Amino acid sequence: MKFKAIMILLLSFMLGRAADNVSSYPLFHYDIVAHASKQTLAMGRIEIFIEVLYDDLQFLKSDDSYEAAYEISVIIQDGDEQVDGDLWTEKISVDTFDRTNSRRDIDLTHKTFELEPGKYTVKLQFADVESGQSYASEQKISIDDYSKPAISGSGITFARQIEMDGDQIKTLFPEVTTPYKGLGYPTFAYFEIYNPPLIDSADIRYQIIGERTKYKYQKAASIPLQGERSAYSFTLPDSLSHDRYNLIVEIVAADKMARLEKTFYIRWGGLPRNTDDLDTAIKQLQYIANSKEWKKLKKASDDKKLQQFVEFWKQRDPSPGTEQNEAMESYYAKIDAANQAFTVMGREGWQTDRGIVFIVLGPPDEVIRNDYPSGSRPYQIWQYYSINRQFEFYDPNGFGDYVFIYPVSIAELQRFVER
Repeated sequence: MKFKAIMILLLSFMLGRAADNVSSYPLFHYDIVAHASKQTLAMGRIEIFIEVLYDDLQFLKSDDSYEAAYEISVIIQDGDEQVDGDLWTEKISVDTFDRTNSRRDIDLTHKTFELEPGKYTVKLQFADVESGQSYASEQKISIDDYSKPAISGSGITFARQIEMDGDQIKTLFPEVTTPYKGLGYPTFAYFEIYNPPLIDSADIRYQIIGERTKYKYQKAASIPLQGERSAYSFTLPDSLSHDRYNLIVEIVAADKMARLEKTFYIRWGGLPRNTDDLDTAIKQLQYIANSKEWKKLKKASDDKKLQQFVEFWKQRDPSPGTEQNEAMESYYAKIDAANQAFTVMGREGWQTDRGIVFIVLGPPDEVIRNDYPSGSRPYQIWQYYSINRQFEFYDPNGFGDYVFIYPVSIAELQRFVER
């Protein structure tokens, strides 16, 4: 929560929003998984799992505790028609201030909705009650009629813990994974197998493929099936590298096959919360790194990149010994804001001329603009009174891609900060 005020200020300046709008990075993480209804295979249900990190909430002191609350809204649409939904509030109370800043403590909430087979859009809205911060997202999901295929399967749920009662799964503790939140260890993959013709057994084949690392893992097992629905889970390999992975499961029974897929993420510690790629995060340091630091970062081998990145930010950490590095989070908040405001013509905002100035110097004190000049190209003049400097940009093609009229080097921008 430390940098939401910064994010809102930057975005409201550049995008003309009020100070109580949407955050530019996720304030909650969620997963939506499709299953057959517990009553009949001909109906479906979706399970929505939502995780909120304590540090992304605003806590208030109350007597001998600290309290926070957030609201979740779910709207399920079939085309333009709302067919289901819910609105609820969750409250959290902790006994120490340190836990209010924790990025390890997570609040998990969960809802189930019964739905007929079809294609739906699920819209989710999160709001922190105390700060007024909000974030919205949506996802399309299909519900099948699981009574028709000879063999089929539910969506895959990742779980941090599964409690068994004999051969049956008694309790499952889900774990959400997104580009901004990786899985921990150990992690289980869980799914249900639907078997209307009551086939006795099935072969389970699964593989895991890394996007960047090209990691590949394969395994197979033969299992008995327990009536028209069976539960199955397996443990993901440990020690996976930072990457996006695709899990592919094939269920084969009586010459029939069902295929399930699910994406998951493994994140290295030390990365800012709104970054999912270490190589890009390092490239974005060129605007604040000195020449010696930048050469060292560029030459770092793959197995040393994270170490060098962490060391770079450790030297700038205003509160060593705490879980959060405020300088790092603030810098990548500006990267995020630049991407929101200045992305154009296939280039992300942090790579544009206006984005570079914005990231290094922050928002200007005043912007003089003329988007429809007579006889000349659109232009903007950014005034920075504290350094007695202005930067002039023009749009040579009329597509909103503003570039320097008088080019400025990164080194020159850095010297303004050092004054």
